Amino acid sequence: MNSQWYTPARMLAGLLIAALMLASCNRPAGPEAASAHGAGSAYLLQAEPPDARGVLETRAQLESRENPGKAIDVVLVARVGGIEGLTWDPDRAAFVVRDLPSVEDQEPEEEPQHDADNCPFCRAKKKKLLASTALVQVVDAQGNVPAVDARKLLGLEEGRTIVVRGEAQIDGLGNLAVRAFGIYVRPEAAETAS
Repeated sequence: MNSQWYTPARMLAGLLIAALMLASCNRPAGPEAASAHGAGSAYLLQAEPPDARGVLETRAQLESRENPGKAIDVVLVARVGGIEGLTWDPDRAAFVVRDLPSVEDQEPEEEPQHDADNCPFCRAKKKKLLASTALVQVVDAQGNVPAVDARKLLGLEEGRTIVVRGEAQIDGLGNLAVRAFGIYVRPEAAETAS
């Protein structure tokens, strides 16, 4: 396998391309898109679903299966935020989340004093960080992704902890992809306690 594929920029690009490809298949147009704007509350859960698992635990569960591409029901807890600031799809209710421990344990960004793209330790760190991310697409009852930015539709912000009820699978590019049927946004007081 070509190690050049694993450069951080290419992996991030692949992650975002996969999200856009998945979302574009179910993109509503015209009046449906406009009406999705007022329907954000239909996707928000009033209570936190029990038995939530993190991104890495969910990924491990899927990868241990014979067919990781087959979707399973999940309750996923994660923090809203992408890698290098790439979180939101401005045209659809799709965004990137990261595993809670990967957010909390992340070291401050410093400019490397060496060629980070060719450093095996830096590549391994980036690969682990990418593995701790998931693509989340909000879907309606018909399986469509609303053509509204999730920040507008759900009032989400970068850094918020959410619990997603939906289906997850490993997509063709190796990304953890989650189709969200409902999202619970943890109150900020609960976020600082976790």
